[in-house]
Amino acid sequence: MALVELTRPREDVALLTVNRPDKLNALNTPLLGEFADHLVTVEDDPGVRTVIITGAGDKAFVAGADIGEYAEGDSQAFTAFQLRGRAFNDRLERFPKATIAAVNGFALGGGFEIALCCDIIVATPSARFGLPEGLLGLSPGGGGSQRLLRAAGPFVAADVLLSARRLSGERAHALGLVADVVEPEQLLNSALEKAGYIARVAPLAAREMKRLLREGADAALPTALSLEQEVLFRLYSTADAGEGIRAFLAKRPATFEGR
Repeated sequence: MALVELTRPREDVALLTVNRPDKLNALNTPLLGEFADHLVTVEDDPGVRTVIITGAGDKAFVAGADIGEYAEGDSQAFTAFQLRGRAFNDRLERFPKATIAAVNGFALGGGFEIALCCDIIVATPSARFGLPEGLLGLSPGGGGSQRLLRAAGPFVAADVLLSARRLSGERAHALGLVADVVEPEQLLNSALEKAGYIARVAPLAAREMKRLLREGADAALPTALSLEQEVLFRLYSTADAGEGIRAFLAKRPATFEGR
């Protein structure tokens, strides 16, 4: 049985489903390996514009790391597991195509970290986001503290980390972490609807705007503004920009080729 299932609900969409529902989709080393392999596959597929990540079952997106994997190991094994998780999250954050986390149930620890690496999060009211590592005498290790800090600010991050608080789907939406809150039966449809809008945007423009959001967030404003214009000037010379402008003037849909 695949630990991460890759399906294609639509030609332009790859759906990655974390598939350990009996373990609340907890992360372990083999699962991370399958996950990383699938990212390579969909990145190399020119037909894929959006990757949707979700969890199997109705209880969890990803409920964190499988603590049993390292509970009886030594510090070297623990360190290796954490470094592998961080490398995967960094890879997901830098992924050049649009990513959507469709969250139902628990997104705790490493699960919340994966969601924070995605471009867009949609969630159900029953979704629960949290970084409860402090209850184990630990702290996040896959980027959770720093990405949450940047996404929601220091006071929200302190509340979540220091009190091990779990955020509901509605609360995460109110804080700007979640784009939409929908009922469970509409979760995948909501993500697919967003993917449909993404497919209308020129691929090169989408890739560059992803980079602007990631790199600009940590840059001084003048540096970020210069980066924005550099991207715009480079995109203007692409075939996609020419097609987009011609299509707008002709009042017809654009046909982009990613060049």
